[in-house]
Amino acid sequence: MVLSDFDRTLSHERDKFVIRDDVARVVNEFSKIFPFFVVTGREKKHLDILAKGLNPTGWIIENGGIILLNDKKIILADKEWFSIREEILKILSREGIKYSVGEVIVYLDSAIDKKSVLDRLDEIYELAKIEWNRNDAMIMPKNVSKGNAVRQLKTILNFKGKTIGIGDSQNDISLFEAVDIKVAVANALPEIKRISDIILDKEDGEGVKEFLKSIMEGKFNF
Repeated sequence: MVLSDFDRTLSHERDKFVIRDDVARVVNEFSKIFPFFVVTGREKKHLDILAKGLNPTGWIIENGGIILLNDKKIILADKEWFSIREEILKILSREGIKYSVGEVIVYLDSAIDKKSVLDRLDEIYELAKIEWNRNDAMIMPKNVSKGNAVRQLKTILNFKGKTIGIGDSQNDISLFEAVDIKVAVANALPEIKRISDIILDKEDGEGVKEFLKSIMEGKFNF
């Protein structure tokens, strides 16, 4: 099973994160042979635009808050999270911090200058945490992460085979902790490359595309 991040892994910033047709085509071909899941911080409404034509086995979205599989939506946040989230939103509004709200998590774009304020939320709310994706932040339940969602997915599918995670940034660390083989795209952050088993020669979707082709051609024996 391959589990891949989306932004700066399957898609490139220079393409405004719209997945390229050739990358989608290879992922779709791969997904007919092996399980392939997109594991991303993004909301479904954005993926409907950015990932048109992409048909993986399933999706883990909102940084592990939701699994989409076989027309089912599995929300992995506890019910009490949503009342805590309302309190957090009041604090963000009071501090003048711009945010958007998904089904589960709270998004803060280009929020690195607000890090000291956001870090205090960890201290105030035991059930909340902050995860960073380069300069962007996400506020979510403590039990929600890409890694936890992957573990839940494996249980749901009763999957016993090898798992391969592909990523580029800080919020992929928990993904890497949940898989057997860790793969970094060429444009990954240094801290991601340091913990990877394989570093691809090419960036973003081009690197993932070539890697998937190599698996289908039997060049990797996992």
